[in-house]
Amino acid sequence: MDYTACSGLDPDDLKVFLVEVSELLDCVEENLVALERSPADDALISELFRAMHTIKGNAATLGLEDAVKVTHMMESVLDEIRSGARKVTPEIVDTMFAALDWLGEWKNALASGGHGPFVSGHAVHQLQNASQAEEGSLPDFLSQAISPSQGDGISMHVMTVRFRSDAPLLSARCFQAIALIGEVVDVLGSAPSVDEIEFGRVHDTLEIYVNAGEDLVEAAEVARTVQDVTGVSIERYLPMACDSGKRSRSALGRTVRVDVSLLDFLMDMVGELVIDRTRLTQIASGLLANGDTLGLGSEIRSLAAHLQRTSAELQEGIMQARLLPLRSIFSKFPRMMRDLAQKCGKEIRFEVTGETTELDRTVLEAIDDPLIHILRNAVDHGIEHPDERVAKGKARSGKVILSAWHEENQAVIMVSDDGAGLDPERLRRAAVARGFLTGEAASNLSHQEVLNLLFAPGFSTAPAASDVSGRGVGLDVVRANLESVNGKIEISGKPGLGTEVKLRLPLTLAIMRALFVRCSQSVYAVPTSSVEEVFSLRDFAVHTIKGKPAVNFRGRVIPLISLEGALYGSIRDMSEHRYALLTTTANRSLAIGVDELVGEEEIVVKSMGSLLSRIKGVSGATILAQGDPAVILDVQRLI
Repeated sequence: MDYTACSGLDPDDLKVFLVEVSELLDCVEENLVALERSPADDALISELFRAMHTIKGNAATLGLEDAVKVTHMMESVLDEIRSGARKVTPEIVDTMFAALDWLGEWKNALASGGHGPFVSGHAVHQLQNASQAEEGSLPDFLSQAISPSQGDGISMHVMTVRFRSDAPLLSARCFQAIALIGEVVDVLGSAPSVDEIEFGRVHDTLEIYVNAGEDLVEAAEVARTVQDVTGVSIERYLPMACDSGKRSRSALGRTVRVDVSLLDFLMDMVGELVIDRTRLTQIASGLLANGDTLGLGSEIRSLAAHLQRTSAELQEGIMQARLLPLRSIFSKFPRMMRDLAQKCGKEIRFEVTGETTELDRTVLEAIDDPLIHILRNAVDHGIEHPDERVAKGKARSGKVILSAWHEENQAVIMVSDDGAGLDPERLRRAAVARGFLTGEAASNLSHQEVLNLLFAPGFSTAPAASDVSGRGVGLDVVRANLESVNGKIEISGKPGLGTEVKLRLPLTLAIMRALFVRCSQSVYAVPTSSVEEVFSLRDFAVHTIKGKPAVNFRGRVIPLISLEGALYGSIRDMSEHRYALLTTTANRSLAIGVDELVGEEEIVVKSMGSLLSRIKGVSGATILAQGDPAVILDVQRLI
């Protein structure tokens, strides 16, 4: 179907429809994975049925018949499972997933205005075969009819009319029912559609979508007068309100959908307020220092204090609006893990906790791909094959846990498994075999240095490349993605006892606390999350080890570099620096020398643009109180 031809669709209706369908498809995918683990769970089956029913009704309202056909077939199979006529088998679940993928392609095509997948495709053909055993045998979904007074602002209902399965002239009966009901209430659509009924593609169940708020009881009585009708039920229907094909906006809910670009714009405006607030405070300080302007300075200081409170509350409100639960990306992983386990011939129990933990949408976007890679590693490298696990005295099924929680001002995401773990000797051998190190150098590595090999570009322990891994595009890319949002990755594990991968992430990138430092004549902002401690170089001895400066900091020998030297690739006498920032990257400590500490405050992060964003060691910019710009350093990438 060419969706560019769907010019009759209201753009606002279509936008709302696509958002709701996306949410429903995500829910169906999650529930299908759960159903395969718990095939006797009636609540899951009913939830899947309701989701398909909702998509079908919405699609019928907008005249999208392709989706109506597919969702109706899925309904039929689910109803047979619910009634006990069919068992949940791996084949049935695979077929349902294939149909779900078809609906995903259809939704994307509808969103882009392109050509949708053909209903006669392989996945749908499988589903059609699965649903033909009891085609048209859908029993009543809800046992009680709902009166119009129960609508609560929902303006659409579905009337289900059932005929005798052996009724003659079934198409004529369907036409008659639609015509008679249309004389009493406003008919919005039907499943099967009028075109399908005309070509004889009917069965003993007819669903008619009607406007709520009318005399539905009378419409039901009229439907019962049609010959061979065995039952009529009315279902309260859809969060999506319709009025003769147009979306009704009379019943407003407690929430609204806001475009992300608007939130970004509001955050930028709050940033400007923060800058003006700081500038106003400085002006007040200058006036208070002059005896002739004490009164004016006091008034401006009071105004600045009020502006500070107001802007802080506004900033907090917009920040809350930008936060999204991790569920928005976690929801797709159960399906992915199921498919990976089948592809790798492994049995895996996948558990997810902490999906309500919230992060800024920008951070969520940056960690999506890294999480996919880490989970794929857990399946391919971590969990052993079932027979191998049994030989080791483990359960046949391996366990992979994805968990998340808040810790101080950060979010922590952890992927853990009970697989083969990390074998330092195997990592050493892989490093030597791939030419990263000589045998002697590899044998001299500490345990942590061996684990750091995992972050080397091109490093892999897989003997051969596969669809899942082994191509050397690995944790180096993961770490780079995380560092781009001021995040960190930590890996730990022992042979035979599994592996843990922790991601430490800032809650937001729009606003952060930063330490301002001066080096030569320039001021730089360093995120406080990258600084463990600040100390005076005059209080600790600076030595030279193998020609490179190092500081003896509380019994630890820590390499010392100049910030200016790191930025410009130049050599500078460390004796000129007064202070050092203690940082840790890749589990190694490093001290960065600076000339002066200017102060610490909350800053608003500004984008550097597509060209300047490529500068190594710079993650963004901010505006100082006096209006001058200052770059924000990405310490980990810089080092």
